[in-house]
Amino acid sequence: MKNSSVAAFLIGFLVTSSTATCAELDVQVTGFSSDVGQARILLFREQAGYRGEIDAERIASIPVRKGKATWFAEGLSEGFYSIIAHHDTDANGELDRPLFNLPLEPYGYSNGAWTSFGLPDWDAVAFEITTSPARQVVHIRLNAFAALGQMLLIGVPSLLAIFGTLALFRRRPAQTA
Repeated sequence: MKNSSVAAFLIGFLVTSSTATCAELDVQVTGFSSDVGQARILLFREQAGYRGEIDAERIASIPVRKGKATWFAEGLSEGFYSIIAHHDTDANGELDRPLFNLPLEPYGYSNGAWTSFGLPDWDAVAFEITTSPARQVVHIRLNAFAALGQMLLIGVPSLLAIFGTLALFRRRPAQTA
């Protein structure tokens, strides 16, 4: 009888410990302008993870297909989480920030939160994962300052080329017949 109660205790312990980490999360990232590169999804547990005080709970690199990326995470503990996702266009595993620490690649946060400077508040990005599957849709977009910078990098040389060509044509003397 004593062995059977030890066995029952162990079975009960294993069952309860396995249910403590049975939470699931289904993430869909939208807003990709192309299927080049990959979606990079960082899942943070609690506010300490979101603020960078502890490492991300999970990091996933997912292929982009038809402007979307889908990721399913299993075996998560119940609690509060947040997501930061970005379009890793060059597949280097990082959010590129070449000038003034402004992201050059499109990015987004859980719950549709958004800010052009810094991180949104924890309350805006936090969501709870319980035993039933949680679902998050993250829409990525380009920071307005980065978009302006890209337009200037592309637009100014293009305008100079157009006006330079027009100036050359205007200086050519007209041919007379």
